[in-house]
Amino acid sequence: MNERPRIVFLVMSAVQSAAVVDQLARALAPHAVLVHHDFSQTPVFELEAPNVRFVPDPRRTGWAFFGFVEGIFHSMRHALSELDFDYLQLLSPSCLPIKPLAQFEQYVDTGAAAHFGCIDLLADHDALMSVGWRAFAPANSLHQRAIRRLSGAYFGATPGRRDVEGVWLRSGAATNSRGAMTLRARVALGVLTALGNPRIGRHVFDADLRPYYGGTWFGAQRHVVAEMTKAFDQPRIHDQFSRLHIADEFLIPTLLMKILGHRSGPINHYIHRFVEARSGMIGEGDIAALRASKAFFARKFPDDPAAPVRVRVLDELADIKRASVEAMAAVASANVESEST
Repeated sequence: MNERPRIVFLVMSAVQSAAVVDQLARALAPHAVLVHHDFSQTPVFELEAPNVRFVPDPRRTGWAFFGFVEGIFHSMRHALSELDFDYLQLLSPSCLPIKPLAQFEQYVDTGAAAHFGCIDLLADHDALMSVGWRAFAPANSLHQRAIRRLSGAYFGATPGRRDVEGVWLRSGAATNSRGAMTLRARVALGVLTALGNPRIGRHVFDADLRPYYGGTWFGAQRHVVAEMTKAFDQPRIHDQFSRLHIADEFLIPTLLMKILGHRSGPINHYIHRFVEARSGMIGEGDIAALRASKAFFARKFPDDPAAPVRVRVLDELADIKRASVEAMAAVASANVESEST
């Protein structure tokens, strides 16, 4: 009989309560949960779950802040040097498992070397015109503001959207009365396509490092994690991505596609429909969709371990009995109350 794979769950924590992270960690036992917590944002943060380990010397993080990326790779280096594992799965504090952990163990033990979401930026017009302005220009630069306007010219008032690969995109070019793409849309597409050429766009993306876009929440075998950290430490890669807006959504799929090509599996996450730049909150009305999903984890859930949707998901989908879930919530809440006093 095969031994269960050794999985490390890396949780990037900053502002959510210790109670929900503690509940998540207990739901993932007996596997190690490596927590990178930004104490500068939440100074009082104590966890009681016995399978938790904290990343030393955590980085300053934040939404759309490159420190978040630095924190991920700092944590991966720590895991490689200090922990024995076969597979690492990145999670947010707002995640929960939506299938029994035994199913995930079997999946990663027999499946692909990595699981993530990716869209070929240069081959997908929706992606190129939705986020190309983020990929090919430094954040907050005049260059970025100029090419961002091309996105509006391309899509016009079209209402289309695609929620795919852990992200969302605007979809469909503006058309004229005859149903043909407008001249403005054609010009905008031509300019962004030209900027994809490194000699014109002045970036590192080329045939060897083709740009991809997708969700941050990946899972990968140990050797892939090692290759990712090695690539990230290359100055040309680090410097390029450090200048981008929400760099993780480009960096992670781009590195993984460079390392693995198409020898990979689908993202392990169900990402709830985005509201502008952030994923929406999962409620009890979404449980049927979670049940039907092939994913093993979902985000994001309310920041309350006793929230009915969290209790139901852990009980009904993750197969952690309701009494155990309620006990987890009670212990976590009691710990938080004691910390506040």
